[in-house]
Amino acid sequence: MARTKKRLWGFDDGEREILTAATAEIPELRAVIARAGRRAELGNLWVVEASVGELDEIYSLVEALIDGTRSRRRRDQLDGMRATLCTSMDGF
Repeated sequence: MARTKKRLWGFDDGEREILTAATAEIPELRAVIARAGRRAELGNLWVVEASVGELDEIYSLVEALIDGTRSRRRRDQLDGMRATLCTSMDGF
């Protein structure tokens, strides 16, 4: 699969807050999050069109965040993000 193929990925306000903080010093990933726009028809989720490569990099970041947290609530939130990233990258 070409890593440049574009996919849609959605995330909520809480996930956006986590991603914004986590990408503060990673400009190329921060730019992906900044491209997201709200979609009323999807329950006001933030939706971004990104390459599979970009989503894969965000996936790796989310895994690192999971490894670094002890909070069950935050781990559950990050696990949810990881699952939606998988779905988006696989194109389902």
